[in-house]
Amino acid sequence: MKPEQILVVDDEKRLVDSIAKWLTSQGFRVFCAYGGLQAIRLFNTHKFDLVLLDISMPDMNGYEAMAKMFELDTEILVIIMTGFASVESAVSALKQGAWDYLKKPFEYADLIKTVKNGLAQRNLIAQKKIYAARLEASEKKYQYMIDNSPDLIFTLDENFCFSFANQQFQYVLGYLPLELTGTPFDTILHEDDRGKLSRLFQADGPPPRDLSPGSSMALNLRFKKADDAGETEYNPNTAFTFMEMKASVLTLPDIESSHDFDGIYAVARDVTERVRLETQLRQAQKMEAIGTLAGGIAHDFNNILMSIQGYTSLVKIGFNRESEAYKRLSNIDEYVHNGAEMARQLLDFSRKNNRQAAITLNINYLLKTSAKMFGRTRKDIMIHQELDKNLWLIKVDESQIKQVLMNLFVNAWHAMPKGGRIVVKSQNVVMDREQAQKMGLDQAGDYIKVCVADTGTGMDKQTLSRIFDPFFTTKDRGQGTGLGLSTAYGIIKAHKGTFQVDSSPGKGSVFMFFLPAIKDRTYTNHVLSSAKNSDRLISGKGRVLLVDDEKEVIEVCKEMLETLGYEVLVAGAGAQAVSVVQNDTKGIDLMILDVVMPGMDGVQTYDAVRHLNPDIRVLVCSGLYPKQKIRQMINNECRDFLLKPFDIAKLSEKIESVFSA
Repeated sequence: MKPEQILVVDDEKRLVDSIAKWLTSQGFRVFCAYGGLQAIRLFNTHKFDLVLLDISMPDMNGYEAMAKMFELDTEILVIIMTGFASVESAVSALKQGAWDYLKKPFEYADLIKTVKNGLAQRNLIAQKKIYAARLEASEKKYQYMIDNSPDLIFTLDENFCFSFANQQFQYVLGYLPLELTGTPFDTILHEDDRGKLSRLFQADGPPPRDLSPGSSMALNLRFKKADDAGETEYNPNTAFTFMEMKASVLTLPDIESSHDFDGIYAVARDVTERVRLETQLRQAQKMEAIGTLAGGIAHDFNNILMSIQGYTSLVKIGFNRESEAYKRLSNIDEYVHNGAEMARQLLDFSRKNNRQAAITLNINYLLKTSAKMFGRTRKDIMIHQELDKNLWLIKVDESQIKQVLMNLFVNAWHAMPKGGRIVVKSQNVVMDREQAQKMGLDQAGDYIKVCVADTGTGMDKQTLSRIFDPFFTTKDRGQGTGLGLSTAYGIIKAHKGTFQVDSSPGKGSVFMFFLPAIKDRTYTNHVLSSAKNSDRLISGKGRVLLVDDEKEVIEVCKEMLETLGYEVLVAGAGAQAVSVVQNDTKGIDLMILDVVMPGMDGVQTYDAVRHLNPDIRVLVCSGLYPKQKIRQMINNECRDFLLKPFDIAKLSEKIESVFSA
């Protein structure tokens, strides 16, 4: 360890040398100065820990020398040596910064004791400064960490008012931390969450409760964001942030408080996004369950309709087209067609009917079918349609656009609890660059515009500004998640379109969306162009393997095929169909294959049969639109696809198409 350096200053050389000898014997490094000026010169070139300084010197008195030394080193420790016995001289020296004084003549022991005490004091002061600097650095570090933490960190006093809040309150909620001091915690919470925290920490509060120091509890609360004016009063239209909070008991040292409970310190984390994702997951799981149920119901329903339509078409063969019986049977056909369309719409909205990602269509068809489906459930609402007959075509995900329309219809219904009127309009729109930019569209060009107007309660400007926010809803609890319009908005934006809303209180609302039209004006949507099945029957010859797990479907299809002139083999399962093909010796000309079957499904059956007979013709049929794998099979290898339910005329038409391909 480096020895402390001491400067001895006195105009009496013998005294200086004696003191130097004594101090050196104690392990100190000693420098000698025989006057004030010499001392200052040494002070300029060396760093000293302590100075022994005489007051009375001819060239510069001790007071002047001490003042110069303090200018050069504010932390230097000075011990005055004076031959004057007056208290005034000692007091004066101490007032000017000296640490202690020695009265000449002094004993060796007194000198060593005073010097060591002085150096110990100096070291103590230096150590305190180090600790203070470390404490300050630590405080700054943790203050930085607290202020830059993504979490809300705060303390509340025993009355549950803010005593500290970090900067994140401003960034996340819009409150200035200093302005929160003294503010009751409950004022920034959702009305339904107020009092939850204080009740947990009350001695007579509900369990679990633990008021021991450091005990903590976790709870979820909704924090209210400050409005533009920074107000904290409850406003039902103000946004809330979902927070997961952990609060711990704060107990101050006895010197500061005599209470057992002095408040709490807490950390709250923004879990709004997690709540949103969890809500979406629950909604997706709910829709998946509904879709699974709907898929099973639709499958069975289509099989029932298949039997009805098949037998009806067989009976119609025996009647003249102008007869009353034929007309009544045709009405049954129409009802079957409507029932099948309802089943397909149900599958569309439950997202179990996986159609092509994007198809070209005329949205008027979707407007008609969606309005018809919604109208069946809400008889107290009139739906008026003003659709452009020459509307341009669009290329979209059909099921997603249906979801948008249904969400708009449901939103209008909620705005008209006592019934009312919905007006649906469609029209062509051409936008220049300026209009497109103003509307938030990527480019100018041709668009189709759809309007859904209601005669409901309408909305004020504040509600209008937030209707597309996830979870924002003006409905009562249990009537909606607040995701309907935000989902619709997301779908339209994903299709490179845009949304507009016009509304005012008491005057209803108009929801408008725009979608880019395609350039090909000659394409006709298959749904719009599909006419009713022709009554023309196309007879044929050959051996047909009919594969379906439903007995009723096999019976009616077998009879229709035999009526058309075909020899029919039947299989009630995929494995049975493979066995029939494997054991057949006469040759099978066509396999009509159901897609949805237990055990070996249609795809697996198709692969196994094609492995045995690569040349066999296959006509796939199902009550569902084909999924991706089946669609690929149809496009690349199968000859055609037949959608259930179908009649004998449609069956004969498809078989002819397969044989002529």
